[in-house]
Amino acid sequence: MSAGEALIDACQEDPRDRHFLIYPILFNYRHGIELAMKWIIMMYGRYASVSVGEIEHHNLWQLWKLCKKIVIEIGGEDEAIPVVEQIIKDFHDLDKSALAFRYSQDKNGVLIALPDRMIDMENIRDVMEAISHFFEGADGQLDHNSKAVDW
Repeated sequence: MSAGEALIDACQEDPRDRHFLIYPILFNYRHGIELAMKWIIMMYGRYASVSVGEIEHHNLWQLWKLCKKIVIEIGGEDEAIPVVEQIIKDFHDLDKSALAFRYSQDKNGVLIALPDRMIDMENIRDVMEAISHFFEGADGQLDHNSKAVDW
């Protein structure tokens, strides 16, 4: 998440960089989401009958389903969950295989198409900061609640 934010900061210093850095920005944020969900699953999955063996892929949507189950079962419902879910779905729909943002072209040389309009980098940074806070908060809550279960 921090790498995506740093790249957006670089774009603010030199706006011409936004055309070259959008792919690494999106890749870093996508990767940050993936790692945040895998952390939740690895640390707390056992409390919700979720196996760590279920995370050996890059499918954000499948990871979210597991992570969401854990967050709700151990942490409870949260009004942020549907918002986080939509953002994860958007990233998943843009990049189902974790390859689209690594390169500007797919394995067949076809350009990875992004929306044909100006991308609001500051909004992306703010949204991703909120996503990061969601996962940090979930981690803290799950840590607290799982300790009570371990007693």
